[in-house]
Amino acid sequence: MSKVFHIDPEKPSAEVINLAATVLRDGGIVVFPTETVYGIGAAAHSCFGPHEIFDIKVRPLDKPLPWLVEDEDALDIYGVDVPDFAHNLAKAFWPGALTLVVKASDAVGKDFRAEDGTVGLRSPAHEVVMELIQASGGPIIATSANTAGMPAPGDFEEVEERIIAAADVALDGGETEHRTASTVVDCTGEEPRIIREGAIPVDQIMAAARGGV
Repeated sequence: MSKVFHIDPEKPSAEVINLAATVLRDGGIVVFPTETVYGIGAAAHSCFGPHEIFDIKVRPLDKPLPWLVEDEDALDIYGVDVPDFAHNLAKAFWPGALTLVVKASDAVGKDFRAEDGTVGLRSPAHEVVMELIQASGGPIIATSANTAGMPAPGDFEEVEERIIAAADVALDGGETEHRTASTVVDCTGEEPRIIREGAIPVDQIMAAARGGV
């Protein structure tokens, strides 16, 4: 049976979602579309998947993988001492193309934290990902579906063949909305610090962090 399945980004097939979710629950690897770029992910509580992603991407072990989560509540489940401005940002841009780096709580295994004890969290604005999170029973550890250092794919046709071959299931949802990665903000200090400017501009981030629109 083919491992590549076409999927409607707005009305994904329940059968395909359930198949991919089963793979995630069993510790497998799935390639899927998000609103930013294509991701490659595994269930956050899998004993196998996350380590395989490092190998597939040829990603340095000191670069931890972000977690895709359902909503703002995740900030206080997987984060600790989360500042108010991080919640302001989540309220303004989640679900959306924003990754918030916070101090990790005990709910995040030590193997999945950065060396400084942090974790990146994002709630994606994409029906496929949200249904995968719900159907698989929890967050998905994911990163862009490309070899480290190569461009992140904004279309399934741009995903490297070896990445697809290494995954257990790949979901083809065509072209992504933004075709660029999420903006990443460090929320561990007294003020937000931009780590990477992506789909959301810095000026909007800073305004929202202060409680503006």
